[in-house]
Amino acid sequence: MNRLLAFGLLFVLVGCQDNEHAGPSEEREIEPIQTDRVIDQHGEIENLELFQQFLKETAENKQTSLEMTRYTIEGAPIYWKVGFQEGQYNIEVDNREDNFGSKNIESYQCDELSKDVTGSLTDYNFKSCEGGFEINLLSVISE
Repeated sequence: MNRLLAFGLLFVLVGCQDNEHAGPSEEREIEPIQTDRVIDQHGEIENLELFQQFLKETAENKQTSLEMTRYTIEGAPIYWKVGFQEGQYNIEVDNREDNFGSKNIESYQCDELSKDVTGSLTDYNFKSCEGGFEINLLSVISE
């Protein structure tokens, strides 16, 4: 399915090179492949209830996991797997389908997932990570 999506994207890009005779373009929406993961398409979040369940279980110190797909501006999927066990988060970020990324799977360990609220924006950030940096997991706009 991913190869078909990549081939389709390549086909669209090649077709857009000669736009002398092209008519009006339509913006194509990316449809999520799975419904058992959180999908973040430029701030539009699907299956947010899965994320809320993950937060509840981590607050109760239960072993749990979360799968998420975040799309880049160009439309490439970045796959996230987050596991929580004994107070520690194990994070795997797969950006092999991102033409502008490092094209590998990166792993991190963090001790904290914070909730930072600024106005109507709530950022969920991993803190106390190996290397001393923070990682943004998800940003949610409340209405």
